[in-house]
Amino acid sequence: EDRFTFHQDDLKYKHIDIKHKPITNACIFFIMDVSGSMTKQKKYLARSFFFLLYHFIRSKYEKTEIIFVAHDTRPYETDEDKFFNRGTGGGTMVSPAIEYVIDQAHKRYNPQSWNIYSFHCSDGDNWGDDMNKTIDANLKLKEICQFYGYCEITPEDERIRWQNGSTLA
Repeated sequence: EDRFTFHQDDLKYKHIDIKHKPITNACIFFIMDVSGSMTKQKKYLARSFFFLLYHFIRSKYEKTEIIFVAHDTRPYETDEDKFFNRGTGGGTMVSPAIEYVIDQAHKRYNPQSWNIYSFHCSDGDNWGDDMNKTIDANLKLKEICQFYGYCEITPEDERIRWQNGSTLA
């Protein structure tokens, strides 16, 4: 009298099929120079640029988080309203902002689990002695991002100039 029956198939070794699940989370760091040289018009162009990027990236992922990082000589995280409407009167130092984004990306959004995007809008001003630090920080940030973009809003004609020199009116 078998109370517990089993079949020969029950004795077969079953390999576990590993199914790779695509990462469905994205984090976007919007970085903007809010120093005195960033006029209301320049901020409007930056906002338009960020708006289009956000909607494109959001359409590709289940969950998308946005972090607004404003900077003059120091970085600070802020909400959307202050990001686009608040200005300061100081100079511009870029490397602390980029280093802040790298630090926050590692602390809050593991690059192995999140798709990280970073976009920086500025009029191109930076302290001369900060340029090498800025270049090094940008190279580090680029390594953890799916895409990292820099948009320079030129002071002379208020057009957006891409890194490669092409322009967008």
